[in-house]
Amino acid sequence: MTLRSLAAAGALLALLLTAPQSQVAAAGVPDSTAFGGDSPVGAVFGASADMPDHHFCSGAVVDSPTRDIVVTAAHCVMAPGTGRARGGLTFVPGYHDGARPYGTWSVATVVADSDWTVQGSEDSDVAFLILRPNASGRRIQDVAGAESLAFNPAPGSAAVAVGYPSRSDLPVFCSAHLRRFSAHQFEFDCPGLSGGTSGAPLLLGTSPGARGRGAVAGVIGGYEQGGDSTDVSYSSYFGPAAAAVYRAAVSRG
Repeated sequence: MTLRSLAAAGALLALLLTAPQSQVAAAGVPDSTAFGGDSPVGAVFGASADMPDHHFCSGAVVDSPTRDIVVTAAHCVMAPGTGRARGGLTFVPGYHDGARPYGTWSVATVVADSDWTVQGSEDSDVAFLILRPNASGRRIQDVAGAESLAFNPAPGSAAVAVGYPSRSDLPVFCSAHLRRFSAHQFEFDCPGLSGGTSGAPLLLGTSPGARGRGAVAGVIGGYEQGGDSTDVSYSSYFGPAAAAVYRAAVSRG
């Protein structure tokens, strides 16, 4: 690489780290990119009349002793302040092009914080899904693998979002940094994360497009149910409250 190209690369990196998203887009930084998928990350499907077997949110299998837990956004699976989970939910890990390479898994139980189930707080927009074994009696983690969990992530951490736009049968990934939005939420500025990517994991420790194991530091949700712009997303902070919900899911799984 020449000195000139090194300087250009340095300038681009500085822009990525500091500039508003509008300036980043204008500089020609890549949008979210479609790819063939990652086995622990999948699409959430519904079976109600208004969502006839079509994916409408995203999620990821996370490592657990019970080997049957998926993390997603609470607003995907439970109306705020009601404590009532949606019925007929299924999760399809590694979904792409209509294919279900690791099968379809039904949701047995939805576990969320009382701040969401009772108060509908957007600061607690995270849920853990306990999945039933498949027809062969196997647990989803043994079939699709799992991401780890990263509680108390540091602001400024580089992350990769992987999710399923509802109008596409291919997942997308997009790389940015976790920026502090409030005391209990992160902002994630990355273009092209449209409707359906709610619940998508924000992964630390993996490179864009890589199919390697990462650590989930948040899921798209929170403010405006994840954001009303495809360029700016949000996530509830994965702190002690989220860790407690995870432990509750493990105990119930």
